[in-house]
Amino acid sequence: MLTDFNRLKVFYTIYRYKSAAAAAKELYISQSAVSQSLGKLEQELKTQLFVRMHKKLVPTAAAGRLYEIVEPFVRGLEGGLAWLEAEKAGPRGMLRIGAPVEFGSRNLVEFIAAFRRRHPAVFFEVSLGHPDMLLPRLAAGELDLVFADIFPGRGAKSLPPFAVSTVIAEKLVLACSAGYHSARLRGTITPAALAGCEFLDYSHGRPALDNWFRHHYDKSLPGLKVVLTVESVQAILNGIKGGLGLGIVPEYLVEKELKAGSVWAVRTGRPELINRISLVRLKGKAASPAEKAFLENY
Repeated sequence: MLTDFNRLKVFYTIYRYKSAAAAAKELYISQSAVSQSLGKLEQELKTQLFVRMHKKLVPTAAAGRLYEIVEPFVRGLEGGLAWLEAEKAGPRGMLRIGAPVEFGSRNLVEFIAAFRRRHPAVFFEVSLGHPDMLLPRLAAGELDLVFADIFPGRGAKSLPPFAVSTVIAEKLVLACSAGYHSARLRGTITPAALAGCEFLDYSHGRPALDNWFRHHYDKSLPGLKVVLTVESVQAILNGIKGGLGLGIVPEYLVEKELKAGSVWAVRTGRPELINRISLVRLKGKAASPAEKAFLENY
């Protein structure tokens, strides 16, 4: 059975000062209340904790062992309560955030740097990876926030409901180097012409390519020759520039090359496919002051 915490607190204070009078002063209670609390604790534990010698209390071996148990808890409690009180003065503490590799390495880190200039007591732990890895960690409470590419139905069967809001919408283009275009396409952008090319994608199963073809041609093309699979926008971009084949990248990353003519993008006449980076939180989860400040500023 757990002992009353107030008695343990009295014991802890007596042990520190080796004096009932000093403990009473520290706790703002009477000396007789201190003595009564100690007596009840000794009765409850069926153990003598102090030897009374004149005005001094000498701890027994049992008191020493009990103090070793109680002291870390009391110190931790005092520190935690002080932290909660200090938090009222402004956001502080650790924020655990998940994000895609490219977005986290570029956009998120830049924002964190700006955020910490305003809130230096907030620290960050960032996990980079695929949504399929990050969303279960969010559901398990291991992450506070996740930035992710959210597609309809992702995780709906196995994960609790999320609150999802779009924070960035970027146009995606299917692009290749000017040299590759001249050698392989020569301006012909029919599905049949594209099907004979080499492609680069981010993961097995060609989800990015399938989404692009369904958006522009209302169908996916089976049997595409994917010569590079890598979960990195920068790697795909380098492969495109190196003439490796056709790959999908955010349009803003190749704006200069498109204008200069060193990179060519497939234009079908339809609006470009939009990739939405969404901020994902657990529904109903109370946000800490640090999390609120982050959400308000992002």
